[in-house]
Amino acid sequence: MNYETIKGYAEDSFIERKSEFIGYIKPVTTNDEAVAFIEEIRAKHRKATHNVYAYILRDGNISRYSDDGEPQGTAGVPVYEVIKKENLTDVCVVVTRYFGGILLGGGGLVRAYSHAAKIAVDAAERMKMCSCYKVSFRLTIPFTEKSTISFLNLK
Repeated sequence: MNYETIKGYAEDSFIERKSEFIGYIKPVTTNDEAVAFIEEIRAKHRKATHNVYAYILRDGNISRYSDDGEPQGTAGVPVYEVIKKENLTDVCVVVTRYFGGILLGGGGLVRAYSHAAKIAVDAAERMKMCSCYKVSFRLTIPFTEKSTISFLNLK
């Protein structure tokens, strides 16, 4: 099965009405890797107001998200929707928010968290993955000694 993911870790940030939003993205293939990445960002930003996350895993068709204290549906879901819209799999996105003292409202939060996730995705190098098979052949060519030739057959 073909799918799209990212090559490695990336991040980007912006300021919205005095609140700082920092978007992080990392390739992950297991639930444990995703949780470890989320905990790494939380440890890095202990004083942040929120560390919102979403991830989608190919193995087991797992997807999870969290608003981390923001009003329900205003943070984790928008981050998840960005990953889904970008057709990415085996990635985890964490958005850290440092509250700047000005309330953004529900719509403002959705826009800010979506934007933070999108700029993190855009900062990452994409990678297309496809199924393939490795095939090896052994041939004896009459006019030479035994030779081994290997071929890679992409499906």
